[in-house]
Amino acid sequence: MESGFSSKHLVGETKKIADIVNLVIGESASSGGCKAYYSPEEWEERGEDYGKKSKLVVVHDGGDLAHYCNSDYGNFPLMEKLEKTLANYGYYIESCTCWYSAIYRI
Repeated sequence: MESGFSSKHLVGETKKIADIVNLVIGESASSGGCKAYYSPEEWEERGEDYGKKSKLVVVHDGGDLAHYCNSDYGNFPLMEKLEKTLANYGYYIESCTCWYSAIYRI
């Protein structure tokens, strides 16, 4: 069974970004049972309102990734770690709702 953090269905830049996030969160992270990564095209097909112009949508509801993306968890060192790593590669992350965020090119 594939992990919720699988990037196998992604291609190009979108896959590259998901792989960067995976490096930050580590192999033992749990996705909480949900699919964590969506391409902009997949997100558009779902009919979601926010993040459609991003390079990658990250669903973090109920999983360890929430600590890196949702300020309600208060884990600011982990959020900063992801933000800095993404910035080193030319990207930034933006919260869309409490359960998903979007990553854009700087």
